[in-house]
Amino acid sequence: MSELVHFLAHALELESRAGERYGRLARHMEGLGKPEVAALFGRMGEFSFRHAGEIRRLALPQGPLPRLSSWQFDWPDPEPPEVGDLARTHADMTVEEALDFAIANERSGRDYYLRMALSAADARTRRMAAGFAGEESEHVQILERWLETITPPS
Repeated sequence: MSELVHFLAHALELESRAGERYGRLARHMEGLGKPEVAALFGRMGEFSFRHAGEIRRLALPQGPLPRLSSWQFDWPDPEPPEVGDLARTHADMTVEEALDFAIANERSGRDYYLRMALSAADARTRRMAAGFAGEESEHVQILERWLETITPPS
């Protein structure tokens, strides 16, 4: 399997799993009567699913992406980057805490893509990873702006 196909399979898993996790968190927070937090997680899930769709389109010329088993993924942690640690979520979560959680997730995704942009041997993989890192950086900036609107400067 080429390095590009391997990278795209990882990126698709990362974004798909992040979208699913954000969706579950949105439904959970909605059930807890936290509509603002639910809306935030819903929006983050949309970002991830849109990115997964982009990855699928980019992968089309490569043929079908391989379906990797859980042990075949090269993640720095047991969960894919950007999925987030569920231990950081709780029933009393505030919008600020949800934003902090989402910012940490997006930074983790950005850092993963940056590592790939720096370490990939294939130039196309490096370019694609750098582009994905840029998208994650934009998500971080969006979230940080949202956080600024609810957190007065100290």
